Amino acid sequence: MRNKYKIALLVIGIMILATSYMGVSYSLWVRTIEGKETNTIQTGCFTITFEELSKSISLRNTYPISDLQAMSNLKPYTLKVTNSCDTTDAGYAITLNTLQIAGTKLEDGKVKVAVATNGDKPTAGSLLSDMSVNNDVANIEVSGTLDTSYIINTGYIEKGGFKTFDIFIWVDENAGNEVMNQGFEASIVVTTYATKVSEIEATVQSEVSAVAEESGITEISHENDNVEDAFKQTEYRYSGKNPNNYILFNKELWRIIGLVNTPEGQRIKLVRNNVLREATAMNTTSKNNWSESDIQNYYTNNYLSTFNKESLELIDTITWKMGSTTNYLGNKGTVPKWYEYERGTGTYNTNITSWSGKIGLITPSDYGYATSGGTTVNRSTCLNTSLTELAGLSDCINNNWLYTPNKTQWILPASMTNGTNYFAIAANGNLEEQDSSMAYADRPTVYLKEGILVQGGNGSLGNPYTIE
Repeated sequence: MRNKYKIALLVIGIMILATSYMGVSYSLWVRTIEGKETNTIQTGCFTITFEELSKSISLRNTYPISDLQAMSNLKPYTLKVTNSCDTTDAGYAITLNTLQIAGTKLEDGKVKVAVATNGDKPTAGSLLSDMSVNNDVANIEVSGTLDTSYIINTGYIEKGGFKTFDIFIWVDENAGNEVMNQGFEASIVVTTYATKVSEIEATVQSEVSAVAEESGITEISHENDNVEDAFKQTEYRYSGKNPNNYILFNKELWRIIGLVNTPEGQRIKLVRNNVLREATAMNTTSKNNWSESDIQNYYTNNYLSTFNKESLELIDTITWKMGSTTNYLGNKGTVPKWYEYERGTGTYNTNITSWSGKIGLITPSDYGYATSGGTTVNRSTCLNTSLTELAGLSDCINNNWLYTPNKTQWILPASMTNGTNYFAIAANGNLEEQDSSMAYADRPTVYLKEGILVQGGNGSLGNPYTIE
């Protein structure tokens, strides 16, 4: 029977920091709000109002508890964000920012967080250490010394609309005796931005090339790859720990993978910023045919139906290449070799060489090209190391924005050496084969049509690209 013990856990200094962007000049309004009832930020028509609907969270002498207990017994910190403008929509990002404390700090991997929107009741939380790290902290101001900033919720508020947020924080039930008498302090920060700004006369393709130096874009040559001519054009990919590649799409945050070669020509490829589902099977029947997989069926027949009309019209139907008969893992493929493997021909069992559709997953080469390397292991070494052996190279995986710490995520294509397996990026950063009936995270990926225009934004988390 588990011994019960108390933890001195305190979450204090809940702060609402509102940062508003308007127009292409990116004028900055910053206002720190702490312990106020209603607070307003206004520039022209763009007006955002924040209301704290409850007191700050204080957990003293608490016990590690289950997700069910947390949802049933804890009182959340509640806030309301209102977009009072009748012509401009507003995007937002909520971050939880851990603070340095005197004494021993409770590890982020032992703290759980759940965010409920507009009264929805969450059924489970996520470990703080599993959430995306916000490296764009220039405008994050807290009452204390910032340790780590985590993105816990992002989205969009229509003109004249509002959202309420219930934020739950608790100690994970799996925490052990080592957390006794440890402390934890954090601050909640809300960043808002206008989503409709003056049009910038440039296509996304031009934008990708133009801001390479400041946004972490890398030019990739495929001239020597053993692929068809259609795949030999120079590509542009975002790389690094947290490049400025955020984009508002379908009223939520996505990220730009880059300008990627497809059979239909070069297209901008996007991936959802956060995983869509924490744990789902690729195919419950242990079969590796993407055209018949559970995830593909869900994306095509269910998930796309939730998209707004404007976003759905921006998605192109693309021929997704599914790979060749090459023994991928046996050959210990490097990133350039995976780019070649993915675009090969041949079949294995019921798998297919290509599939035509609107939505899929990232590939091994997408993942590999997203690294910038670091000071100990540079990018060139990362690209020329087998994707199955990256776990020991922290510079390669920690400086890769497509890596999801502590989560295994499904990717394409299916295995060519085993008829029940799919490839996945493991929680340790390695490429692995997994039985398709296993439950892992999934992140949807789409290609945009040609001729998409950038309306505004600079690609940062606080001011993502907007398009039309």
